Amino acid sequence: MHPSKSNYSNFKALLDMGLRIADLLCIVVAARIAYAMRFHTLSMGNAYIGAQAMVVIAAFAVFGALKLYEQPLEERPVTHFCCVAASWIAIFGLVIALGFMLKIDESYSRAWVTLFFTIGMTLLVLTRVVALAILRNMSRRGVGLSNCLLIGATDAGLRILEHSRNDPGLGMNITGYVSTPYDQAGPIDLKQVGTLDNIDAVFDSEAWSQVLIALPVNKAAKAISHMLDCAEDRVITVKFVPDTLGSELINHRIDDFAGTPVMTLRASPLSGYAWIWKAFEDRLIAAMILLLISPVLVVVACGVRFSSPGPILYRQRRIGLDGEEFEMLKFRSMPVNLERGKVQWGGAGSKTTTRFGRFIRQTSLDELPQFINVLKGDMSIVGPRPERTVFVEKFKQEIPGYMHKHLVKAGITGWAQINGWRGDTDLVKRIEYDLYYINHWSLRFDLKIIFLTIFKGFVHSEKGAEKTAAEKEEISASS
Repeated sequence: MHPSKSNYSNFKALLDMGLRIADLLCIVVAARIAYAMRFHTLSMGNAYIGAQAMVVIAAFAVFGALKLYEQPLEERPVTHFCCVAASWIAIFGLVIALGFMLKIDESYSRAWVTLFFTIGMTLLVLTRVVALAILRNMSRRGVGLSNCLLIGATDAGLRILEHSRNDPGLGMNITGYVSTPYDQAGPIDLKQVGTLDNIDAVFDSEAWSQVLIALPVNKAAKAISHMLDCAEDRVITVKFVPDTLGSELINHRIDDFAGTPVMTLRASPLSGYAWIWKAFEDRLIAAMILLLISPVLVVVACGVRFSSPGPILYRQRRIGLDGEEFEMLKFRSMPVNLERGKVQWGGAGSKTTTRFGRFIRQTSLDELPQFINVLKGDMSIVGPRPERTVFVEKFKQEIPGYMHKHLVKAGITGWAQINGWRGDTDLVKRIEYDLYYINHWSLRFDLKIIFLTIFKGFVHSEKGAEKTAAEKEEISASS
């Protein structure tokens, strides 16, 4: 017995409605609890009832403006929780600003406002934790699952199949697939229900809630058009899962542009609120670290000064965000003017350094001044390591996706570095890890990388050192 085609949409609509009602109740309950804790009574005064009403009205406006309920709770819970926190902060900021302009802010207890904010934030987050648990539990039991037909066992189709099986909370139950000439070779762990030649019969064979078309649009345009024609006289939801034929997608999404759907295939994940949170995280952590390591900076600076003549800091032009140049700072580890006339990539172990310079390179102490770059906004604490212009121009011709790393700010440490891909290691693997970081960016991921860097990211690793001396010489000669 197959679920009704409307079950899934009805289930999602009920969940959305329940979340909106729960948010309203959370705000009211938080205001009452805060009042009881402050004044030891549940009977709120008229002034506080009015303030509660203002917060409720502001919540409807802000939640709608920030599209809170359009954030997929089941797909990206952490992103949704961050949006809740940002929305709640914006609501209180709006109400407090209004109270200041109307000169009524002195009428309310600051303790009540603080308690209201804290309890409200907690309840809103807890509501979503409970909603997420309920959603995933019901999905695992088959409630609200959409009975889906997959057309095309392409790379994109197989990824959708894997994700739907790994996370029932996505609400898709793919029960069959239609074989096409564009499928990947090899056995597919899914029942084949037909081919493109008998697509009409396939559509009528089961009560499909959704049809997922996972075909390369540049090669299968006629087939896609034919399937849309076949679905024209049927009550069925059709979704397109474009197969990109191996092209790297970065932060892809679909937006509405004046009523026309526009698919973004490649863009920086750090825009809007994400950019604000990332910038705040960078400045805050960089300032704290510089304060904590200031004695170390003084000691290293003295070591550089007394180990060889020349400036303490080494300034070098590197390529960062949007392919723009910036001046990256390091403690100098080599004699002055050593690289003048010849620039060489790799071979760090064979480069001439001072005795003290060799020590600070091996321990990455030479990188510490880059926290100043972070405070200036040139770099981030976490991100792909930057390269010089001459090497960027060469590598972008040789390594697929190399330039995608510049969709975010260059970093002091990164996902590639803590996994051993640093120094004279394989650039292809390094880019692979950099792109994984960009595609999966979150504040929590940043903090994880920073935490892991403390324990295993400071000392240079020889892992994956696959470039031969001949390759390095070729790079140097071409530059």
